[in-house]
Amino acid sequence: MIISFKSVEHTLGNNHFYYDFQTDNSITGIFGPSGAGKTTLLNLLSGVDTPQKGKITLDFKVLVDITNKSVTEGKNRNIGYVFQDNYLFPHMNIKRNLIYSKPYIKKRKNYISFEDVVSLLDIIHLLHKKPRELSGGERQRVAIGRALLSQPALLLLDEPFSNVDCSKRKQIISYLLRINHHFKIPMVIVSHHLEDILKLTRKIIVVENGRTTLAGDIFNIIKNGEKPELIRPKKFQNTFLVTFNRYNKIENTYHFSFDNNQELQVSDHSRLLNEYLISGTKVQLSLRPIDIGLSLHKHAGISVQNQLRGIIKKIIYNNEGIFCVVDCGFELFVEISLGIIQNMNLSEKQEVFCLIKANDFDVVHVFDFIESDGYTDKISDKHYEAIQFAVKHKK
Repeated sequence: MIISFKSVEHTLGNNHFYYDFQTDNSITGIFGPSGAGKTTLLNLLSGVDTPQKGKITLDFKVLVDITNKSVTEGKNRNIGYVFQDNYLFPHMNIKRNLIYSKPYIKKRKNYISFEDVVSLLDIIHLLHKKPRELSGGERQRVAIGRALLSQPALLLLDEPFSNVDCSKRKQIISYLLRINHHFKIPMVIVSHHLEDILKLTRKIIVVENGRTTLAGDIFNIIKNGEKPELIRPKKFQNTFLVTFNRYNKIENTYHFSFDNNQELQVSDHSRLLNEYLISGTKVQLSLRPIDIGLSLHKHAGISVQNQLRGIIKKIIYNNEGIFCVVDCGFELFVEISLGIIQNMNLSEKQEVFCLIKANDFDVVHVFDFIESDGYTDKISDKHYEAIQFAVKHKK
């Protein structure tokens, strides 16, 4: 889906906003500090607000063209919006909150069913409860479910991680990836937590002081020196897709492979992994630059399980530190020091090995089932019957 803001200007009180960008990714992250204008951008896209100048298009369909005095009402844009504060109806139980918009939606080919939403978001046990009885993460999932049941062509999420703790952020990220792959719904996600955005996508829009300053692949942005401060040792994430091969029960490790046949071992510490994974299952992993070591040679007899061969493509110097971009068949950002560069005599185009401990990986998401046309999540017949029973009996 192509989203385009062309010279869009908007004023709220003493604040002036200017947006000019285009993105065409399945998931796009909007990143910037608090008060930068991220939420205002979503409000203009959804139709909550109307700009004073500019043009907004969605898949070349004109939503706003101030010059031609053309504005599509928000209710006709087919955009789902999950607000930061959820806005669940406190007097309704969760089932009624979820189906609030259902009577107004006609079924179509890609219809999103109530049963699918309840299953994918794991909220079957919440249907009879009121919003006040739910945790922040549970309320967030219900709000996402309600937006999905409006059958949107695009889903907007404003700070979906702000009301949940760190452990629950991982859960929300995995749910969002499930939704994106199962329903094929593009998303725009606002957050001031860059590490969370990068677990979902590398395509970002940077908003600062009320303006969009950059848009594109964050790796390319940083490599081009346009925004070096985006890469921070503990806030940046390398994210990549691997294929599950086998489970080693003796060592409690999972063995994966990349497209270039290099292998990887990951320790058994994630609730998303289990020994019954099917060979060929795709798994998304993330890794901090600070957790990768470099060597000029491959070593035998050491405790570090992973030694990935790569070529240094670029060495980046900035105020946050020094980083190598290593091409291992996919790009890894590695944090190093000036002393390491000097002692190892590192330079661009040099062959190195990335040393990574098996327990340093973060498992972002497991794509449960393999189909001929891609990866998706399916509901078992038994699970579906349980959902139908719950829907019928929990009023």
